Amino acid sequence: MPRWLRVIRGMIGTGLTFAAGVGVVSSLVGLVALLAGELSGRELLEIVGKLSVVASLVGVAFSGVLAITAHGRPFDRLSLRNVTALGAGGGLLYFLFIAAMNGARVWSASTAVANLTILILLGGGSAAATLTLARRARHALKSGEDPPGLGDGASGSALSEPPMSMRGGRS
Repeated sequence: MPRWLRVIRGMIGTGLTFAAGVGVVSSLVGLVALLAGELSGRELLEIVGKLSVVASLVGVAFSGVLAITAHGRPFDRLSLRNVTALGAGGGLLYFLFIAAMNGARVWSASTAVANLTILILLGGGSAAATLTLARRARHALKSGEDPPGLGDGASGSALSEPPMSMRGGRS
């Protein structure tokens, strides 16, 4: 697979990882607010959905910048501080984008500061968590071993065998 396709696949995967992580964390925080009577169930779902979409966009942008700046370096050689700063920068860029589009006209000063804080924490925290997760996955492999692709695996595993219907057996 060409490098640019791997980069695009990684960007999409990172965006989905950011979205899933932020979705879980915002659900847990929102659940506390729901139990305290501060939010309704619908409001909780709206907030979690919006934050997950934003996290996905920040994750895609973050991984694109990371692919450019860390060109070819393994996860072990990336600084957690620098990766966190890149993620926070992605959150800041997204804040500037939405502020320029319409946020500056409708936000109060306290809303703008809250949005800035949330987006910077969202980007930085997600970047740090993603790098930590990637390092752990890398350590689970033996030295020099590449992670198996979808459909790869030990012979005789369920993923490497065709389904019963394709082997001529009963399904």
